[in-house]
Amino acid sequence: MNHVWTIPLVAAAAPVAAQTVETASGDWSNIPEMRQQVSATADPTTIAAIAQLIDRGECTIAGQRRGRLDMRVPFLVQFKADGSIDRLVVHSLGCPRAEGLVAGEVLRLVQSGGFAPTGDRREGWFRSEVGFSHLER
Repeated sequence: MNHVWTIPLVAAAAPVAAQTVETASGDWSNIPEMRQQVSATADPTTIAAIAQLIDRGECTIAGQRRGRLDMRVPFLVQFKADGSIDRLVVHSLGCPRAEGLVAGEVLRLVQSGGFAPTGDRREGWFRSEVGFSHLER
């Protein structure tokens, strides 16, 4: 099942921009990769929120269990010619709330430069994945 969200973002002294955010699955291996920057780290609050969804039984995500979150989520980004994000596709997790949290975090990471296309090409589709880990103590 595909879910589509439009996430409005406000930047200082810039008009509101909207990106289309979707979930999907498939073979994305033929899409050029983006490189994750060393400084790119997921927000601990987002990770904890996803873990809580699992812990409370609100989400069942394959391979994840109560008290332990350890996952990698593939995603695609389509960049416009000016370098702005047109579309974001996050791999389906089977839980729309978790997918929304992951999509928001991926969008934040890509916009902050945490992921960047390799090579000279900057327009079009690119792929990568983001990892999340949380261990309840």
